[in-house]
Amino acid sequence: MNKWYLVYCKARQEDAAARGLKEQGYAVYLPKLRLRRRRRGVATEVEQPLFPRYLFVAPSGSTQSIGPAQFTAGVQKLVRFGTLYLPVPQHVVTALREREDPEIGCHRLEPPVMQRGDRVRIDSGAFKAIEGVFEMRTGRDRVIVLLNLLGQQTRAEISLEDIER
Repeated sequence: MNKWYLVYCKARQEDAAARGLKEQGYAVYLPKLRLRRRRRGVATEVEQPLFPRYLFVAPSGSTQSIGPAQFTAGVQKLVRFGTLYLPVPQHVVTALREREDPEIGCHRLEPPVMQRGDRVRIDSGAFKAIEGVFEMRTGRDRVIVLLNLLGQQTRAEISLEDIER
């Protein structure tokens, strides 16, 4: 494989740049992250670039030049130092690819590990903006939080994605 280079894309045009570079015969790697987000009260999974505005590109053959890649739609510029395009070490791209979830081809962030007694704030739902104390996990996606409501401590079972430290 030829050397990998770093491409700086226009805002939110990483996918367009990747398509254009592939059409020109370049090898392209755009690492993505899959996150759970709440939109209008509904939890959905969204994909976004792991490194916003950046992707990796490599010439597909020994005769293909990296220079023309900078004129592709969605590309702002190739990252360089002075006049030299410096290659990204192969082990960086390899390590990123090895850490992807093989089923979906994306990276995942694990939810933060919380300990009993950690202070948390509820982000959405009926208890939005209320602070509480993390007590325990009841399952993969649910937790119990102690809330101080009307002068009493009350247990509430809440979705893990609805709380933050």
